Amino acid sequence: MERGIGVSERTNRDYTPVGIRAGSFMINPVFESQNEYKDNIYSQQNSPQDDFIFHLQPGLNVKSDWNRHALEAHIDTDIQIYASHGSEDKEIYAFDVNGRLDVLRNSFATAKFYYANRYEDRASPDSPFNALQPVQYDITGGVVGYEHKINRLRFNVLQDIQHLDFNNGITRSSNFINNDDRDRQISTSTAYIGYEIMPAYEAFVRGSYNVIEYDRQFDDNGLQRSSYGYEAVAGVALDFTGKLVGDAYIGYTRQTYDDARLKTISALTGGMGLRWMATGLTTVSVRVDRAINETTQGFSSGNLSTASRLSIDHELLRNVLLNASGGYIFNDYQGGLGRQEDTYHAGLSAKYLLNRNFFLRTGYSFRTRSTNLSNSDFDINSVYFSLGLQL
Repeated sequence: MERGIGVSERTNRDYTPVGIRAGSFMINPVFESQNEYKDNIYSQQNSPQDDFIFHLQPGLNVKSDWNRHALEAHIDTDIQIYASHGSEDKEIYAFDVNGRLDVLRNSFATAKFYYANRYEDRASPDSPFNALQPVQYDITGGVVGYEHKINRLRFNVLQDIQHLDFNNGITRSSNFINNDDRDRQISTSTAYIGYEIMPAYEAFVRGSYNVIEYDRQFDDNGLQRSSYGYEAVAGVALDFTGKLVGDAYIGYTRQTYDDARLKTISALTGGMGLRWMATGLTTVSVRVDRAINETTQGFSSGNLSTASRLSIDHELLRNVLLNASGGYIFNDYQGGLGRQEDTYHAGLSAKYLLNRNFFLRTGYSFRTRSTNLSNSDFDINSVYFSLGLQL
């Protein structure tokens, strides 16, 4: 069994799709049809609206089968059709292609291009609350990197550039909503140095520098939201006999904005991620991270977010996989109205593998948010059932 692989990622010979071979590439198509009921589609505190949502989710993964180097591509799609609220219909899709070039035995270069068509969550304070339709936006980006290892030292550098393009909209009373002032480019440079203290234990330092440039110098409130910032952390990564793997780090982060009216954000940052293979049938995963997130809400410069998540996977039978998960997110908006959000989420799901090509999935999720501002709290319950095909 491969070290550090949990229940949900484990290969089961009798229930794993064999794929379609095309020369030196393996093609794995997947299609899922899902029926969902959600009791608060607008994430409202008062007079919540419910609806049934029909999902069509085709996807494709293409991966090389070479001895050296690697090339892989993914396509994910989620077409959502609402039974009673057609204005909420969505066509969500994402595409990425990534590759690895093996330069030497202990060094390689990587590159990735990605594109996604997304919709802003109705619960987001950045999203216009009175928009007739959820705000659609595109993400286009690319990442290049290089890693080299010398004895016990490991060096890694990454450059990520992405552009966000938000579509304009209209209100429910047919007024125009301008979102062009939210379009922006984010450039992040990251360097990582790790030292193998002993086999399976690596101490590391990581630093990153980002520049966020808005397409328009001033937004609709007359603010210059472009900014620059950095993060510097130190930590350790471990692999304890393959039963406990993960990392932990702590450091400092800072973001400075072009407009003097937007508060500079500086704070301690840190995170931890652990995966515990408690038994051969149960995997426990936990993740906690703290970071500065972008916002375009009023006179807030950004939000300092602490997100945590716990997930438990259990293999009840060889073809029945269960999952229970929960999490907590605290968002502290800097400046403006001093908004603070506490969001809790939890869920249960089960996956039944009929054979290597067909599966059934069902689940329940709950999300609740409370804030220090009026009319911004909500509860959302959702249940779903789906039938899937994989080759």
